[in-house]
Amino acid sequence: MAADRSTVLVWLTSVAGSIVRDAEDEAQIARRVDAAAALDAAAFAAEVIDLVRIVAENADDEPAYAALAEVDLDAGASRDAIVLLSAVALALAVGRIGWPSRQAARKARSTLQARAEEAYAVASPLGPDLYAWLRSLVQVAVRLVSEIAANAAPMAQVSTPLSIPSTVAAYHLYGDANRARQVVDIARSATPMLMPSLFDVLAE
Repeated sequence: MAADRSTVLVWLTSVAGSIVRDAEDEAQIARRVDAAAALDAAAFAAEVIDLVRIVAENADDEPAYAALAEVDLDAGASRDAIVLLSAVALALAVGRIGWPSRQAARKARSTLQARAEEAYAVASPLGPDLYAWLRSLVQVAVRLVSEIAANAAPMAQVSTPLSIPSTVAAYHLYGDANRARQVVDIARSATPMLMPSLFDVLAE
Protein backbone atom coordinates (compact mmCIF):
# COMPACT_ATOMS: atom_id res chain seq x y z
CA MET A 1 0.00 0.00 0.00
CA ALA A 2 1.65 3.21 -1.20
CA ALA A 3 0.66 5.31 1.79
CA ASP A 4 2.64 8.22 3.13
CA ARG A 5 4.26 6.84 6.26
CA SER A 6 4.38 10.14 8.10
CA THR A 7 0.63 10.66 7.61
CA VAL A 8 -0.14 7.20 8.92
CA LEU A 9 2.13 7.73 11.93
CA VAL A 10 0.60 11.14 12.65
CA TRP A 11 -2.87 9.53 12.72
CA LEU A 12 -1.64 6.75 14.99
CA THR A 13 0.09 9.19 17.34
CA SER A 14 -3.01 11.40 17.48
CA VAL A 15 -5.33 8.53 18.30
CA ALA A 16 -2.91 7.18 20.89
CA GLY A 17 -2.74 10.61 22.49
CA SER A 18 -6.53 10.63 22.85
CA ILE A 19 -6.80 7.14 24.33
CA VAL A 20 -3.64 5.78 25.95
CA ARG A 21 -3.13 6.69 29.60
CA ASP A 22 -0.82 3.86 30.64
CA ALA A 23 2.67 5.38 31.00
CA GLU A 24 4.46 2.22 29.85
CA ASP A 25 2.30 1.96 26.73
CA GLU A 26 2.75 5.67 26.01
CA ALA A 27 6.53 5.34 26.15
CA GLN A 28 6.54 2.19 24.05
CA ILE A 29 4.32 3.72 21.35
CA ALA A 30 6.44 6.89 21.17
CA ARG A 31 9.67 4.89 20.89
CA ARG A 32 8.34 2.53 18.22
CA VAL A 33 6.70 5.31 16.19
CA ASP A 34 10.05 7.11 16.03
CA ALA A 35 11.75 3.97 14.73
CA ALA A 36 9.00 2.86 12.35
CA ALA A 37 9.82 5.22 9.48
CA ALA A 38 13.14 3.45 8.88
CA LEU A 39 11.61 -0.02 8.46
CA ASP A 40 11.09 -1.71 5.13
CA ALA A 41 7.54 -1.86 3.77
CA ALA A 42 6.57 -5.26 5.19
CA ALA A 43 8.09 -4.55 8.60
CA PHE A 44 6.45 -1.11 8.68
CA ALA A 45 3.00 -2.60 7.99
CA ALA A 46 3.42 -5.24 10.69
CA GLU A 47 4.73 -2.67 13.18
CA VAL A 48 1.86 -0.25 12.61
CA ILE A 49 -0.75 -2.99 13.00
CA ASP A 50 0.87 -4.07 16.28
CA LEU A 51 0.90 -0.47 17.51
CA VAL A 52 -2.78 -0.18 16.61
CA ARG A 53 -3.37 -3.28 18.73
CA ILE A 54 -1.74 -1.61 21.75
CA VAL A 55 -3.82 1.53 21.27
CA ALA A 56 -7.04 -0.47 20.88
CA GLU A 57 -6.32 -2.39 24.07
CA ASN A 58 -6.37 0.94 25.91
CA ALA A 59 -9.83 1.89 24.62
CA ASP A 60 -12.26 1.50 27.50
CA ASP A 61 -15.22 3.80 26.81
CA GLU A 62 -17.40 5.30 24.07
CA PRO A 63 -15.23 8.42 23.44
CA ALA A 64 -12.16 6.21 22.99
CA TYR A 65 -14.05 4.02 20.52
CA ALA A 66 -15.16 7.13 18.63
CA ALA A 67 -11.53 8.29 18.45
CA LEU A 68 -10.55 4.99 16.82
CA ALA A 69 -13.22 5.58 14.18
CA GLU A 70 -12.03 9.06 13.21
CA VAL A 71 -10.53 9.20 9.73
CA ASP A 72 -10.37 12.83 8.64
CA LEU A 73 -8.15 12.83 5.59
CA ASP A 74 -8.46 13.61 1.92
CA ALA A 75 -9.06 10.62 -0.36
CA GLY A 76 -5.93 8.80 -1.38
CA ALA A 77 -3.51 6.07 -0.42
CA SER A 78 -2.91 7.37 3.11
CA ARG A 79 -6.62 7.48 3.81
CA ASP A 80 -6.98 3.91 2.57
CA ALA A 81 -4.25 2.73 4.91
CA ILE A 82 -5.83 4.53 7.86
CA VAL A 83 -9.27 3.14 7.04
CA LEU A 84 -7.79 -0.35 7.21
CA LEU A 85 -6.00 0.36 10.50
CA SER A 86 -9.13 1.96 11.93
CA ALA A 87 -11.17 -1.15 11.12
CA VAL A 88 -8.60 -3.32 12.88
CA ALA A 89 -8.61 -1.02 15.92
CA LEU A 90 -12.42 -0.98 16.14
CA ALA A 91 -12.60 -4.76 15.86
CA LEU A 92 -10.04 -5.21 18.63
CA ALA A 93 -11.67 -2.64 20.92
CA VAL A 94 -15.39 -3.28 20.53
CA GLY A 95 -15.55 -6.32 22.80
CA ARG A 96 -13.36 -4.79 25.50
CA ILE A 97 -15.62 -1.85 26.27
CA GLY A 98 -18.41 -2.05 28.84
CA TRP A 99 -21.20 -0.69 26.66
CA PRO A 100 -23.74 0.92 28.98
CA SER A 101 -26.83 -0.13 27.04
CA ARG A 102 -28.17 -2.31 24.26
CA GLN A 103 -28.46 0.72 22.00
CA ALA A 104 -24.84 1.75 22.63
CA ALA A 105 -23.56 -1.75 21.79
CA ARG A 106 -25.64 -1.84 18.61
CA LYS A 107 -24.35 1.58 17.56
CA ALA A 108 -20.79 0.38 18.14
CA ARG A 109 -21.48 -2.70 16.01
CA SER A 110 -22.86 -0.50 13.20
CA THR A 111 -19.78 1.73 13.35
CA LEU A 112 -17.52 -1.32 13.07
CA GLN A 113 -19.49 -2.85 10.21
CA ALA A 114 -19.53 0.39 8.21
CA ARG A 115 -15.78 0.89 8.63
CA ALA A 116 -15.14 -2.79 7.85
CA GLU A 117 -16.92 -2.49 4.51
CA GLU A 118 -14.58 0.36 3.60
CA ALA A 119 -11.59 -1.65 4.79
CA TYR A 120 -12.57 -4.74 2.78
CA ALA A 121 -12.42 -2.66 -0.38
CA VAL A 122 -8.93 -1.54 0.61
CA ALA A 123 -7.72 -5.02 1.59
CA SER A 124 -9.11 -6.93 -1.38
CA PRO A 125 -6.51 -5.79 -3.95
CA LEU A 126 -3.70 -6.42 -1.44
CA GLY A 127 -4.12 -10.19 -1.47
CA PRO A 128 -6.38 -12.94 -0.14
CA ASP A 129 -4.48 -13.48 3.11
CA LEU A 130 -4.96 -9.92 4.39
CA TYR A 131 -8.58 -9.86 3.22
CA ALA A 132 -9.39 -13.19 4.89
CA TRP A 133 -7.64 -12.18 8.12
CA LEU A 134 -9.53 -8.90 8.30
CA ARG A 135 -12.90 -10.53 7.59
CA SER A 136 -12.27 -13.14 10.27
CA LEU A 137 -11.24 -10.51 12.81
CA VAL A 138 -14.33 -8.40 12.13
CA GLN A 139 -16.71 -11.38 12.15
CA VAL A 140 -15.47 -12.47 15.58
CA ALA A 141 -15.79 -8.91 16.88
CA VAL A 142 -19.33 -8.55 15.49
CA ARG A 143 -20.42 -11.80 17.14
CA LEU A 144 -18.92 -10.67 20.44
CA VAL A 145 -20.56 -7.24 20.48
CA SER A 146 -23.85 -8.82 19.35
CA GLU A 147 -23.78 -11.02 22.45
CA ILE A 148 -23.05 -7.96 24.57
CA ALA A 149 -25.99 -6.13 22.99
CA ALA A 150 -28.33 -9.08 23.54
CA ASN A 151 -27.52 -9.14 27.26
CA ALA A 152 -27.34 -5.38 27.87
CA ALA A 153 -30.14 -3.32 29.36
CA PRO A 154 -32.24 -1.26 26.95
CA MET A 155 -32.54 2.50 27.18
CA ALA A 156 -35.58 4.47 28.24
CA GLN A 157 -36.39 8.16 28.15
CA VAL A 158 -37.26 10.08 31.31
CA SER A 159 -39.19 13.34 31.40
CA THR A 160 -39.40 15.48 34.54
CA PRO A 161 -41.48 18.63 35.05
CA LEU A 162 -38.43 20.37 36.58
CA SER A 163 -34.69 19.90 36.30
CA ILE A 164 -33.42 17.85 39.24
CA PRO A 165 -29.99 16.83 40.59
CA SER A 166 -28.56 13.57 39.27
CA THR A 167 -28.54 12.08 42.78
CA VAL A 168 -32.29 12.66 43.07
CA ALA A 169 -32.85 11.18 39.63
CA ALA A 170 -30.78 8.10 40.50
CA TYR A 171 -32.66 7.58 43.75
CA HIS A 172 -36.07 7.84 42.10
CA LEU A 173 -35.07 5.63 39.18
CA TYR A 174 -33.06 2.94 40.94
CA GLY A 175 -33.45 3.51 44.66
CA ASP A 176 -29.73 4.25 44.84
CA ALA A 177 -28.37 7.80 44.81
CA ASN A 178 -24.87 6.39 44.33
CA ARG A 179 -25.76 5.64 40.72
CA ALA A 180 -25.85 9.36 39.93
CA ARG A 181 -22.60 9.10 37.96
CA GLN A 182 -24.16 6.47 35.72
CA VAL A 183 -27.22 8.66 35.18
CA VAL A 184 -25.01 11.59 34.17
CA ASP A 185 -22.88 9.47 31.83
CA ILE A 186 -25.83 7.88 30.05
CA ALA A 187 -27.60 11.22 29.69
CA ARG A 188 -24.34 12.92 28.64
CA SER A 189 -25.28 15.77 30.91
CA ALA A 190 -22.73 18.53 31.47
CA THR A 191 -24.51 19.69 34.63
CA PRO A 192 -24.87 16.86 37.19
CA MET A 193 -26.42 19.22 39.73
CA LEU A 194 -29.18 20.12 37.30
CA MET A 195 -30.19 17.40 34.87
CA PRO A 196 -32.13 18.26 31.70
CA SER A 197 -35.88 17.74 31.89
CA LEU A 198 -35.68 15.06 29.17
CA PHE A 199 -32.88 12.50 29.24
CA ASP A 200 -32.03 8.84 28.56
CA VAL A 201 -31.49 6.25 31.28
CA LEU A 202 -30.94 2.53 31.52
CA ALA A 203 -34.27 0.72 31.72
CA GLU A 204 -34.40 -1.74 34.64
